[in-house]
Amino acid sequence: MLRLPLNQALLLIILSVVIGLGSNLVRDPKLPLLANKLPLAETVTLTEDETPRLQAITLEQAKDLFDKDILFVDARDMEYYEAGHIAGAWGNPNFMELVFKLDSLQGRTAAIVVYCSDDGCGDSEDLAYDLQNEGFTNLYVFKGGWLDWTKANYPVEP
Repeated sequence: MLRLPLNQALLLIILSVVIGLGSNLVRDPKLPLLANKLPLAETVTLTEDETPRLQAITLEQAKDLFDKDILFVDARDMEYYEAGHIAGAWGNPNFMELVFKLDSLQGRTAAIVVYCSDDGCGDSEDLAYDLQNEGFTNLYVFKGGWLDWTKANYPVEP
């Protein structure tokens, strides 16, 4: 019975799942089985401290940060960024270049708003977590993204 390739593949998959779940039981800290949802910021306080902050924000909060000249970073592919983006937002052609540029021009504790196309797009969260892993501490993910921003007729650049 185990000579059939399909049965062998199924056995390997089952063993992999058991080993993976078993190793997570003894690991500290444990990895979540499902991704944690970003907490929605009740209020946005702009302090440049080294306490890690990674929160989701609403359209109104994003507009308030935009009006305070907080930097926005577009997590979408460059072709979408070049077709149109939030006014003044930076594109993300290369992650390490972005990290160097952010660090050298404003430091790792200044606020950054990351967005992508809409609420269903996970690229903004991925980029925010990557930036947090590089030491950036004041990160906000604008979940509504490009779609909500343009629906509200807020400033954009082609």
